[in-house]
Amino acid sequence: MFHSSGQRGRPDDRIWLETLGEFGRPVAVLARPEPGWRRLVGHGSVDGLLQRLDLGYYEEHTMLVQVTTQRRLPEHARVFSTLEPDALLDEFLFNSSPRGPIRQPNELAAGTGHLIVDGTAIEAQRLTCGDYIATLAAIGEEVVAVVSNAALHDQAVRLTLDATAVPV
Repeated sequence: MFHSSGQRGRPDDRIWLETLGEFGRPVAVLARPEPGWRRLVGHGSVDGLLQRLDLGYYEEHTMLVQVTTQRRLPEHARVFSTLEPDALLDEFLFNSSPRGPIRQPNELAAGTGHLIVDGTAIEAQRLTCGDYIATLAAIGEEVVAVVSNAALHDQAVRLTLDATAVPV
């Protein structure tokens, strides 16, 4: 993972722009992050191909929201991975607090939810674990997932797809 080196607004972040170019597909970003939130960018490759971009929005060393975009790999890829809501929740709870993993009851509640992408509601799979929610949906050829605490989730599911601009 790497931190944004640019300023707020539309920072000139060479590493992000190169990564976005390599990804080659639109990436989901928060439509309206809070002004004080910073971002942390991560990525995952499978069989040498960039498949996943994670945008973590944080404040005071605490991760508040993670937005993940995963693209479908070309047919010739020998290995693939899928996004699983329970694994995304576990990852978020393990990494989001500077005081160590967040402990939640092991009771998972599955249901449906929605992502709002550029103003359009898209039906999604939703998984709740205590005070945390993961929402995941296919958007075109990509899969987008959002993880946050319940208090921020209505804001976190409001996304925009961006292929050229640096997320704020």
